[in-house]
Amino acid sequence: PFELGNAYSEIMPASDIATFGGLCALASFDRSELKSKLIDSAAFKNFLELVPDVRDVIRDFHESRYTTCLGTLERLREQLLLDIHLRPHVAALYEQIRQRALKQYASPFLSVDLHRMATAFNTTAALLEKELAQLIMDGGIQARIDSHNKVLYARRDNERVATFEKVLGVGKEFCMETE
Repeated sequence: PFELGNAYSEIMPASDIATFGGLCALASFDRSELKSKLIDSAAFKNFLELVPDVRDVIRDFHESRYTTCLGTLERLREQLLLDIHLRPHVAALYEQIRQRALKQYASPFLSVDLHRMATAFNTTAALLEKELAQLIMDGGIQARIDSHNKVLYARRDNERVATFEKVLGVGKEFCMETE
């Protein structure tokens, strides 16, 4: 295969490299890494062309088309479960991909309407609220949920306060060192 040469062709088919690599990247890379290491990578692009569904899932995820992305992943689930090496990891990979998508969706906003977000993730606001609550408790998202109005509010650190605290800390440290 492409950049790897034929070194691994007896161990693993190129289509598996695309599938395994693509799913693992979705579960762990941020958007810029997805773009640079998969979408724009000439070597990996050749692998992705062998598995168009995985290529499309990666592009949809990168372009924030979560309904399409997660729908295609669901269609692929049965096929992926047939692979003896991937089967034990499919559920965890899917969960990590979905959590990363939820984080990516919410990250640019100070507040998000859960009904709109639920539509984008093809779920109900109640189920989405439970998922987001778990992400918040696990520290994946710094936010709070207004259950009555079904709104997710991001908790942004006040940069001004943080800067003042840092300056005070440096000042105290300086005073202690000079005494």
